[in-house]
Amino acid sequence: MRITYSRIELQNLKTASKQKYQEVVQTLMNKLANGEELSLAESRFICLGLKNTYSDDPSAPKIDAENFTQCSDFIFLSKYLLYWQDLEGWGQINNFGQIMPVDQKIKDVSYLEQHYRDWKAIVNNNRSSSELLQYLAIEITRLVKEVLVYCRSIGDGSNRISYIEKSLILFSKYVYYQVKEYYQEIGKIEETIEVCGIWIVINQFAYVHILLGHFAQDIKYKRPGKTYHRTNIVDFKNIPKDIITILNGYKNNVDCVHFDKQKIFFNLKGNDHAIWFRAMTRSLKGQKQEEYLRVQTFYPVELQDDLDKIKRMKSVIVNDKLTFYVNPINAN
Repeated sequence: MRITYSRIELQNLKTASKQKYQEVVQTLMNKLANGEELSLAESRFICLGLKNTYSDDPSAPKIDAENFTQCSDFIFLSKYLLYWQDLEGWGQINNFGQIMPVDQKIKDVSYLEQHYRDWKAIVNNNRSSSELLQYLAIEITRLVKEVLVYCRSIGDGSNRISYIEKSLILFSKYVYYQVKEYYQEIGKIEETIEVCGIWIVINQFAYVHILLGHFAQDIKYKRPGKTYHRTNIVDFKNIPKDIITILNGYKNNVDCVHFDKQKIFFNLKGNDHAIWFRAMTRSLKGQKQEEYLRVQTFYPVELQDDLDKIKRMKSVIVNDKLTFYVNPINAN
C-alpha cells in the first residue's frame, strides 16, 4: 500500500497552514474519487472531514462518507465508539452534543449487529492468511470463553450472556483496526531490540494480547484476577513503541546479571508494571535456527503475588518516570 500521509503528519495538520491543510484534503479527496486504497489513518482523517468539506458553499454537492467504500472502516469505528457502552441503543446516544433520534439508532444498532455476526464468523473460521487475524482469532476466542464462564458463575442470564459476547466480539474488531493501523504506519509486522545479547521481538501478537487482555476493563465485566492499563500512563495507540522505550531504558541502565529472560518489573509514572517474555525459535535462510524472546504481555502490577516479588527487589532509578526493580545479585 502506498501511504501518502502518515498518522503523525495528519495529526500535525491541526497547527498547519490553511494552504497545507487544503492541499492534504484535496489529495485524499482525489484518492477517494479515484478508488485508490487509503491507509486507516488517511481514512479516519478524510472520511471524518467529509461532513465539513465545502460546508461554506451551499451550492456545492453534499459529500457523504457512506458513498465511498474506502470509508467503510472509518464508519464502523465511528459507530462502534458511539455505541460501545450501549450496543442495543436502549438509552440516549449523544453524538457531539446531539441526541441521536430513534430511527437513526435503529439503523445503527442493526448495522453493528451485522458487523458482529460477520466478524464472529471470521474469527471463528480462523483460517485467514493474515497473521494478525490469526493472532486475534485465538486471543478473542480464549477471552470470550473466560469471560462467559465467569459471567455464568455469577448468575448472568442468557440475554446478558449474548450481549456480553457481542460486546467482546465487536471490541476485538476495534482492536484489529488499532493494531493494523500501527503496523501500516511503521511498514513492518514486528520490531526488535537487543538486550543483554538477546534479541527481543515485539510483534502483532503482543499488541493484540495486551489490548484485548489489559485494556477496556468495563468491557471485560470486571473479572477478578486481571489488571488493566490506564491510558494516562501508556499510549494504547503506540504500545509497541512504549515497550521499546522501556526496554531501551533497561538495556542502558541495568546490569545484565539481573536479566532472567522471563520478565522485568518496573515502575512507570508512579505505577508498578511487568513485561513478560517467551523463549521462541524460528528458521532462517540456510536452515539456521534463531533463538529469541517474544514479548508476551505488559500489564500493571496490582495482584499480591507480583507485589510480594517487588518488595524483595532493589530499585534502579532511570529518571523521575522510570525505575526498574532487580533482584540482589546474591539472591538465591
